[in-house]
Amino acid sequence: MDPHYQPEPGVGDKMESSLRFATNETTGHIGALLMLMALSVSVGGIIERSGVMEMLPETFPSIWLAMTLLVVTMVIIGMIMDPYGAVILVNATIAQIAFDNGIAPLHFWMITLVAFELGYLSPPVALNHLLTRQVVGDEEVESAKVPGGSFYRRYEKFLLPIAVMLTALLLVSYVPLMSDSLHEFLFQKIQAGVH
Repeated sequence: MDPHYQPEPGVGDKMESSLRFATNETTGHIGALLMLMALSVSVGGIIERSGVMEMLPETFPSIWLAMTLLVVTMVIIGMIMDPYGAVILVNATIAQIAFDNGIAPLHFWMITLVAFELGYLSPPVALNHLLTRQVVGDEEVESAKVPGGSFYRRYEKFLLPIAVMLTALLLVSYVPLMSDSLHEFLFQKIQAGVH
């Protein structure tokens, strides 16, 4: 047995006390998630009843403009809604706009995943940070804080994941469009050379 091992507080030698501890912890986590889901359903209802999505045109003059609008919209949805409500809202409203503008379904849903993840890392809700804090514990989070130091050093736990996910989102969103544009350009050049 490891001489540095210390049992976790609340976890007893008996099965019953361990089960009760696990149940209490799980209840807290599920309660918090249910509160976020209730909030997101409310926000989804407000968005749906406001008619904002109906004001968007079904097709845009440029696929680049459509992609930019979709990416920004999905990041904002990820910032304020839980995953379940967000997927339902996007499937019911935004997905068809993307498909009508020539964005492939697989490409669209990959963008959706990365955009939602960026939203889950970003304020005002920062869902991933909330869930991490619940799992890790307040004491661990507080002990990891860096007193003083530069702005980046103090807020690294927020800024670094957002920067990485933003870079990934830009790559996932626009590199396939650049590839398609280059392919079409080269194909047109070849066709023009044949005639």
